[in-house]
Amino acid sequence: MSSERQEINRDTPWWGEHLHRYMEVIKRLEGNEKILDLACGSGYGSNILADSTSALVIGGDISKSTIEDCKKHWTKDNLDFLELNGAELNFPSNTFDLIVSFETIEHTESYNQMIVEFKRVVKKGGSIFLSTPNKKINSPNGVIVNPFHTQEWYFDEFYSLLENYFQDFELFGQQYSRYSNRKSLAYALEKFFYLRGVRKLPLMIKNSVFKLLGFESFYPLSNDFSLVSDKDKVKACKTFFAICKV
Repeated sequence: MSSERQEINRDTPWWGEHLHRYMEVIKRLEGNEKILDLACGSGYGSNILADSTSALVIGGDISKSTIEDCKKHWTKDNLDFLELNGAELNFPSNTFDLIVSFETIEHTESYNQMIVEFKRVVKKGGSIFLSTPNKKINSPNGVIVNPFHTQEWYFDEFYSLLENYFQDFELFGQQYSRYSNRKSLAYALEKFFYLRGVRKLPLMIKNSVFKLLGFESFYPLSNDFSLVSDKDKVKACKTFFAICKV
């Protein structure tokens, strides 16, 4: 599995998008779930989940150095980090109430075995949260652009993959919903600030402009995204978000 991790840095175009996925999980927690966050990367998501449950949260990653860094950075009584291979999980069956694995299955050719392992270690009645890029949007020419991805899926392909393993699942699209009116001044300015040359302007200047327009920052935050379920809207989203019941 290749390495592609979200850094702990709010001032990036991707931070809000990544954080929103964890917020969607938290909205569905009762507060006593034992959770595995597989491919935890820098560990920020595992730490957030540990704040939202009284049970144990384990952040797992295939990289030993990543796990060592997580253990140094995040310390909670109900949080631990382990070096794990998602296709060969070292847990008994029915261990977790919930598994979270965002932007993971596109990184390994063992994705089928990984899903089988997820189902094995989740208790009956538990949930598995998955996200993965929409190939139509991320690789519009049909050739995978991201060098870290071993495969990507179109909507129908990903839906069929989920159908192979789950009788009960919901497939959403993660939609960038910052602007209710896409012709708004803020939307136009965002596009302008990403133009070649202009994008090099200091973030402080961009943030100042957007604060004048009533936004907290230039880069989107977690509340600038939403989940959509309409099939046509899902197909137009950059990221698929699945909630699968075991």
